[in-house]
Amino acid sequence: MLKGTIKMELTRIHPAVYILYYFIMIVLAFILRDPYFLLSFLILILVLISLQGISSELKQIMKLFLPLSILIIIINPLIQKKGVHRIYLMKNFFITYEAIAFGILTSLALLIVILIFSSYNKSVTYQEMLYIFSKKLPIISMIIVMSLRFIPLINSRVGEVKKLNHLKANGIETKLDNNNQDKLEEFDTNISDTKFLKKINSSKKFQSIIKEAKIIGKIMGITVSWSLEESMFTAKSMKARGYKSYKRTSYLSYDISLTDIIFLVLIFITVSIIVLGIIQGYGLTDIYPSLDFALSDLPLNIYYFAFIIFLLPLIYLEIRERMLWH
Repeated sequence: MLKGTIKMELTRIHPAVYILYYFIMIVLAFILRDPYFLLSFLILILVLISLQGISSELKQIMKLFLPLSILIIIINPLIQKKGVHRIYLMKNFFITYEAIAFGILTSLALLIVILIFSSYNKSVTYQEMLYIFSKKLPIISMIIVMSLRFIPLINSRVGEVKKLNHLKANGIETKLDNNNQDKLEEFDTNISDTKFLKKINSSKKFQSIIKEAKIIGKIMGITVSWSLEESMFTAKSMKARGYKSYKRTSYLSYDISLTDIIFLVLIFITVSIIVLGIIQGYGLTDIYPSLDFALSDLPLNIYYFAFIIFLLPLIYLEIRERMLWH
């Protein structure tokens, strides 16, 4: 029994160590600009997410991220004219390879940061965050926890409202209140004033888009009002219970273990090597004024391997925990 307990302790990490580790990961995602570093980062964080069992959330993330990344890649070359290598789309209008590369690397870094937050929400619960920060920073810790929980909470509530909408058999989209109905009728009459808009208004595709927009607007209105109402009740409940009026205690208790010390030493060594490499220019790519990157420039050096080692501990712990349970 004792042997099994010791084995399980090897997969447990103090929440403060988790927070430090994920914070460094986010900082590195913003600093590093080498395509090989970023692609390795993306692959390993995807492996970690799949091991953590949150790969289903990846579909929702990609639905939101893909339009945003395409927008970044398109808009950046249009407004940023720096760069030596020009692509002329018209006689006097051009875009540059450097601006396209910068947009791609920026969108890739943004995707990595979003995935890091998804993995963080799986690794560190909001109770553990309150345990770490609430004693010294009660208000700030509560704001951070509520911010981190906002998007997953909104997603789950949108799903619940959609299910209710489906069960009510078109109840949400057809049963509008009188004021909204009058506004919609006025909107329809204003649209049909011109011949061109009359043709658009009579098309089935346009009507389906308007109908879908009404449904989405109604669902979002219900979700936001629900969230605001619950936040008001939560604030009143916390005030009634005397939050921040005296020193906060917690039912959770964590001690620094040997695994935490090993993890911290590994973080310190690898991050020191990575920072030294960044100072010397490794992990960075000069984009402006000229793109300085070639596919043959493989980053096979100590700084790259230290970066890979830095990303592996959580993957190792997830694999070890699966081996212990199975």
